[in-house]
Amino acid sequence: MNVDIAIARSIDIDAPRSRLGKLFADLEATIRRFPKLKRLKKLGENQYLWEMATIGSRLANIAHEVSYGAHYTVDPKTGSVRWKPIPEKGNAAIEGEFRLEDLGARTRLHFRVGGRLRDVPVPLLYRVVAPAFIQGKFTRLVDVFLERTAEAAKEEATA
Repeated sequence: MNVDIAIARSIDIDAPRSRLGKLFADLEATIRRFPKLKRLKKLGENQYLWEMATIGSRLANIAHEVSYGAHYTVDPKTGSVRWKPIPEKGNAAIEGEFRLEDLGARTRLHFRVGGRLRDVPVPLLYRVVAPAFIQGKFTRLVDVFLERTAEAAKEEATA
């Protein structure tokens, strides 16, 4: 079964945008904050293959090890990182962006991701509820990523 995901979230960071340059200077460190990331393989300049630990519930027999390739475009001037899927890499096609919004003494980190997970093994009984269940699991991962990134950015800004 294929499952589409679409998530948009944001979090405020108690630091001015001008102090958050490391988010863009060290893209790999930023990506590695994503929970359940088992392995990150560099494919080329700003291109990575993500391999994630199992997401879902083995008990409900809705569990998937997502992998996908993405090409990143980093723009420190606009405060954004965007990514597009690399075709035929992994079992998902994921695109998105995160960007920093200057709020003066604070910064809002916006995060948007969307795409399709392919060949998710879902028992027939759960096919109706599986998309919402998987979307919920990914939303929680995004929330943890944002919390980790905000904490690291705050530490960087005060260093």
